[in-house]
Amino acid sequence: MNPLRRAWRAASAPEAFFAGLDSTQVRLPAALATAAVFAAVGAAVAGLLAARATGSVPWPFLLGAPAVALPYLMIIGMLGALVLMRPGGMELRAIEVVAWAWVPAGWSALAVAPVGWFAPAPALLVAALLLPPWHLWVLWRGIEAFAPARQRTTAVLYGVVVFAVPFGISAFTLWVLSALA
Repeated sequence: MNPLRRAWRAASAPEAFFAGLDSTQVRLPAALATAAVFAAVGAAVAGLLAARATGSVPWPFLLGAPAVALPYLMIIGMLGALVLMRPGGMELRAIEVVAWAWVPAGWSALAVAPVGWFAPAPALLVAALLLPPWHLWVLWRGIEAFAPARQRTTAVLYGVVVFAVPFGISAFTLWVLSALA
């Protein structure tokens, strides 16, 4: 299957996508490569829209956003995969599910890019609000396909580790920095 078609199927119909995967064979290279490409596209589009919103030169944003986002997503993705591996009992399949769950980052960025050219700040806000539920929906369907017995507990723990803790650390850092100013 074409990589773009596979990525769209993972993001738009994850239940059918995960049901169609071979239950005995984990295909990590394809999942990781697709996730990296779509995360880089998402970061590049977000960087370009951020540059447009601030009136800055686009090249540092366009090149810097993927350079910062990819290592961050690798760390967050591996932490999320560890949550799925142990409490979810998914073993190596956890890395594949988490990788496919990050594919909506690129699709959401591409979806808001045309509007973002004319209204970059609202488009970035829409993309930021669209991505977490879409990501968690794809992840939920992957857990449902491979570890249905622990689905709710694993998904909640994943949400805390991947979204709540980094958001809390960022909010605390901003609070401390604003108090210093």
